[in-house]
Amino acid sequence: MFTHSVVVPNETITAGKSPSYDLPVSPLSHLLLTIKFAQDLVSDAMVFANIAKMLDKVEVLYKGSGVTSMNGLDLLACGLLVCDFESWGVNAAGVDDELRSFTFLVPFGRQLYSPIECYPSQSRGELVLQTTWASEFTEIDGGTLQVEAVELPGAHPERFLKMTTSGFTPTGTAEFDMELPIGNQISDIVLWGATIPSGLTATRTISSIQVRKNNSEFMYSHSNFETLHNMMGRLRAAPGNWGSHVHRLTAAAWAQWDDTGPVIPANHILANHLLVPFDVRRDGMHILRTDDANDLNIRIKPDAAAAVRVIPCEVVAVGAR
Repeated sequence: MFTHSVVVPNETITAGKSPSYDLPVSPLSHLLLTIKFAQDLVSDAMVFANIAKMLDKVEVLYKGSGVTSMNGLDLLACGLLVCDFESWGVNAAGVDDELRSFTFLVPFGRQLYSPIECYPSQSRGELVLQTTWASEFTEIDGGTLQVEAVELPGAHPERFLKMTTSGFTPTGTAEFDMELPIGNQISDIVLWGATIPSGLTATRTISSIQVRKNNSEFMYSHSNFETLHNMMGRLRAAPGNWGSHVHRLTAAAWAQWDDTGPVIPANHILANHLLVPFDVRRDGMHILRTDDANDLNIRIKPDAAAAVRVIPCEVVAVGAR
């Protein structure tokens, strides 16, 4: 049995603010953060990423320690790639002042509604959701937040999902290592790089990766950006229609749609993300164990000095919380 309830009914979003909310005390499968807003763009499809950019950071904190910490775009990516969750937004009609909404997933287990993998019960006020809104919004008027929670009363979880972000900007194009957490098993790693190929320029912030454990290559001895990126949809969720497409019409018939601007078809919104999966079958056979590691990192080869984000998806034993 599960209980789906409202945590935040309808709260006005204020740019630049960081409100916090106490979360329910029963075991938690996931949270659903829905943003409602009006499109501020006439007769065109707004840039979808502008919805995700409203969220500078989403954090779930247990006694001040991070369980979830990432921005809106990475939250969308982790929902798709780790949990197969694809939100269907409302009213993407390309109309000015059209009331729209979109839902982001904050998961505490890779399989939603699982009584085995969810966040354990806690006392009131120990588990907190904090949203940090961008200082300004683009192509968006106003905004309202709804938060809903799915609890699993009576569940006795063995583990839960922890996802927090590390960032780095290299100063050159030499390989560099980013440390991965040691102690918990790692199911997947979600990566983001600022630069991807464009036109005939093949520059990639993350051109290739290698996983290294105890100073030796481990499982991923070498993999390239293109293969990792193209593999994402096959392993997890099929790419959603996050971009736009255009039907060519005569200007006389439909002057308001006579637009050659949008890319046809547009890149997926996760064009800059990569998934490095370990527990591919979700049965623990290939999960990355770290309890026997003295050092653990992911080695990244950049083509350009630009920002990188790394989100290890840790599967935490409840007793280790």
